[in-house]
Amino acid sequence: MRLISKRLLIIGGGIEQVRAYELAREMGLFLVGSDRSPDAPALKLADDKIIASTRDPRASLKAVLEFNEDQKIDGVMTLANDVPLTVATIATSLGLPGISIASARLAADKLLMKQAFSRAGVPVPEFREVFSAEDLKVAIKDWGYPIVIKPNDGRGSRGVLKLTAGVDLSWAYAHAKDNSDSGRVIVEDFIEGTQYSTESMVYKGCCYTACISERNYELIDKYAPNIIENGGTLPADINEATSHAIEDVVASAACAMGINNGTVKGDIIMTPEGPLVIELAARLSGGYLCTDQIPLARGVDLVRQTIKLALGQELDTAELVAEDICKLGIRYFFPEPGCIEKIEGFEELSGLEWVSKKMLFLGVGDIVESPSNHTKRVGFVHAKGNTFQEATQRAIEAAAMVRIETVPL
Repeated sequence: MRLISKRLLIIGGGIEQVRAYELAREMGLFLVGSDRSPDAPALKLADDKIIASTRDPRASLKAVLEFNEDQKIDGVMTLANDVPLTVATIATSLGLPGISIASARLAADKLLMKQAFSRAGVPVPEFREVFSAEDLKVAIKDWGYPIVIKPNDGRGSRGVLKLTAGVDLSWAYAHAKDNSDSGRVIVEDFIEGTQYSTESMVYKGCCYTACISERNYELIDKYAPNIIENGGTLPADINEATSHAIEDVVASAACAMGINNGTVKGDIIMTPEGPLVIELAARLSGGYLCTDQIPLARGVDLVRQTIKLALGQELDTAELVAEDICKLGIRYFFPEPGCIEKIEGFEELSGLEWVSKKMLFLGVGDIVESPSNHTKRVGFVHAKGNTFQEATQRAIEAAAMVRIETVPL
């Protein structure tokens, strides 16, 4: 029988939240899960559940306040779920640790975020809000092709496009707007350079970056104008000066957002003049980065630290300092669109000692859509290596072993 000391609320009950539920139970916590679906996979591990849309702060707060009348909640958190305003609203209303509602609003509104960065001197690409295809033409005249258009409040790369001379601007604007809950659209100058993803914990004003990952966009032309990432490798193959520059700009961005205690996920691009911040999310990453990849390769368990922070516990900062344990390469599966007829080679990946994790999201008989955003990936493989190059090559090799045959619809 578990000894229950504190009640932790986790916003979101999806498959990528499962590890947080498992860890919270291991830590002896009474676990409350929140999701709009009572059948969400992680909710099976919860001691109790709250059914409400995680993307609706008001609905979630109403349900949480009703629950809290009988069972006091001691902390609230999320991971792999871009709902900073929901978490902050609940934390503020219950007087729990968490980022402010003002900071959460910046994280949920890309235009406000970039404006805050600009005021604070954090380097960002040129940006502006647009209200029509005609506005796109003006941005292109000012900056030249290519430019990036995106929903102001989008998630998972939905509605994000790289615009070049051949793209219909009226369609592009409508597509981005349709993927925005608020119907607002922004554009930014497309900057050439290597892109990096960062995962950091801000604690008492100090930013501890556990990992800098190098992102792989080898398929960007194939699936254009959609911007599709095909994995990457961590930690990035960069020198100490570049690493410090990226860490410093992430810390400055977090400060500009008013985040003194909390997790931040950065999208960074390196230029000859230094790193630029594309955006910063006030949460832990999806894609099993914080739950699997970083603990394995860097020795930092950011999920555990986030649980402790949500409960107001003191953190041991030594546990936030990363080690160089191994390298990890990641690749996704992108079969041809159609109905899956056969899958070969996937189970054989288990026989490779350097494959650390693999997953398929679809099976025989399911429909593969043409990838328009990151949610359309069919699966992935993680591969360990002693060097950046070895991990990258092993991930490529493992992905090539998986043959997913489809029949056109």
